[in-house]
Amino acid sequence: MDIKCHLSAILAVSLLLSGCAGDQTSVNRNARHAAARLEKIHFDPNTRPLTADNIRQTAKFLDQFYELGKKDRAEGLSQAQAQQRVASFSAATSGPFAAASQKTRILSQDYSAERPEKQSQILLESATATYWDGYLGRP
Repeated sequence: MDIKCHLSAILAVSLLLSGCAGDQTSVNRNARHAAARLEKIHFDPNTRPLTADNIRQTAKFLDQFYELGKKDRAEGLSQAQAQQRVASFSAATSGPFAAASQKTRILSQDYSAERPEKQSQILLESATATYWDGYLGRP
């Protein structure tokens, strides 16, 4: 009887933990990872953006790359062509990955980012990973 009680408790705990760590989409997983990396490069605790806000904004940003990857796969782009597309993300001198376009939003005001090169690199890596997830059909 005592063993059944312990097994039931272990089973209940494992079910609760697995329910909390449920399946996340590629976009959400990459957004969480990017937001955590962005938080690490922000030094001032008085102006640190909320991680939940960063995740939400980053997920909106990354969703377009996931959809682009899905679209490219549906249109029959080869992996070499998809690799060229990914290379074009970092080749652009303007746009969302340019260091000059990196901003930090605090209380509805945009400010220059502390480390714009690092921030743009984090976003580029996340967008690339999200694009490949969409292209390869990963949920």
